[in-house]
Amino acid sequence: MKKSLIFLLVLFLLSGCSFSNSEQPVQPAETVPATVATEPAPTEPETTAPPPVPVVELTEEEKNMLLKLGMAERGSSECTECIALVMRTVLNRVEAGRFGKSIRSVIFAQDQFTPVSDGSYDKAEPNERCHEALDLVIYGWDESQGALYYEWCKGESWHSKNLHLLLQHCDVRFYE
Repeated sequence: MKKSLIFLLVLFLLSGCSFSNSEQPVQPAETVPATVATEPAPTEPETTAPPPVPVVELTEEEKNMLLKLGMAERGSSECTECIALVMRTVLNRVEAGRFGKSIRSVIFAQDQFTPVSDGSYDKAEPNERCHEALDLVIYGWDESQGALYYEWCKGESWHSKNLHLLLQHCDVRFYE
């Protein structure tokens, strides 16, 4: 019986009724007329992040050279990072100073990059992936570990026998 009373009491309270002994009618809540806003509510000024600042400053000619080499070397690759690592290797060589003092002198050094030797560099038309790779490099991405050489081949090679392997990314090995 106690449980039934508690149950009924809970139902009664949930239904919105009250235990008032007065017989006064319940007054409906006053309605407030809607107001029409004549001015928009003040908003906080939009804050947008400043555009990224390039970490690597390159001329248009230097960008074009890196794009063409990236395309000639790895443009058919599905891996943007692989193309960026090729570009980064050129920049590492410039920074090292013993391969040339400019991107041009590094890329066009005799017998250094097969695409320059075989003419595919001159024919290269950089694709979107190459442009994405260049953006990675320009805005500071560098997973190259200072690589100065790279190759893609299976098994042993002159590089694998004579240089220190730093990393392998996709099917490309990078050395110092």
